[in-house]
Amino acid sequence: MLVTFDSNVWRPAGDPSRFPNDPMYSAFKKINEALRVDQVEGRLSETIFTLEGIVRSDRKAFIGGYEPDIKIVEEQMPDGRLSVNFSIGPDRFAHPGSNTYLRSHLGDALALGFKLMRCYRIGGIINIDMNEDWYVKVSTGSADISAKFGEVGRRIEAAGAGIAWIRAIGIRYARSGEHWTDGLRNAPASEDNAIASAVAEWADGDSVAAHFAYGNHYFCTRDLARTSGRNSVFAETNRRWLEVEYGLKLVTPEELASLV
Repeated sequence: MLVTFDSNVWRPAGDPSRFPNDPMYSAFKKINEALRVDQVEGRLSETIFTLEGIVRSDRKAFIGGYEPDIKIVEEQMPDGRLSVNFSIGPDRFAHPGSNTYLRSHLGDALALGFKLMRCYRIGGIINIDMNEDWYVKVSTGSADISAKFGEVGRRIEAAGAGIAWIRAIGIRYARSGEHWTDGLRNAPASEDNAIASAVAEWADGDSVAAHFAYGNHYFCTRDLARTSGRNSVFAETNRRWLEVEYGLKLVTPEELASLV
């Protein structure tokens, strides 16, 4: 059983003993046991360690200042023609890396066989602390997964969820000719909290898109969008069409525990 664990459940699932007062402790203990005997295979979106790995107070400055690594190489051909090669990729050194807290809990998860899922975006943000061996191995190549991730991600954005939140803020403050990320730099301090929350929503949207792209069976979360509003990817209206059109199976920790 392949299970995507949301950012609010993977740590207690990885080691319930660290969270003895969690009201769902008994459920997490049962899930942990199922992970130990390989009845459940845990999956984590890399956004937990990239987007959400940026502390809330730094998210505006980081996203607003982030630029992909663009390379242009010119080469003289034997016949005298000029060849120009253009490439765009992530800035491998922009991210500050995982903090001690995240590294500690990731160690618990890795010991239980958790694997990371890539979120394919051109020039996207990466965390170089993430080891290549920690990712799901794809035997048939990444093209199909990337295409599926893009398809679902675009549907989520079109519904006003996922990356749509932060893109809208950036566009609101972008000057003529500027990219939406440039607009974040122009945003007043009064938008800092909204930007921080929008980054978390972006991470959630990409996590759901990755869940489908990798063909996982259940998405475990305790996020019912009570505070995120009706445009959250986990809002009831979005959960409904994701279930109908893509077969989303959203489960709480208690529900997952009852399945193992």
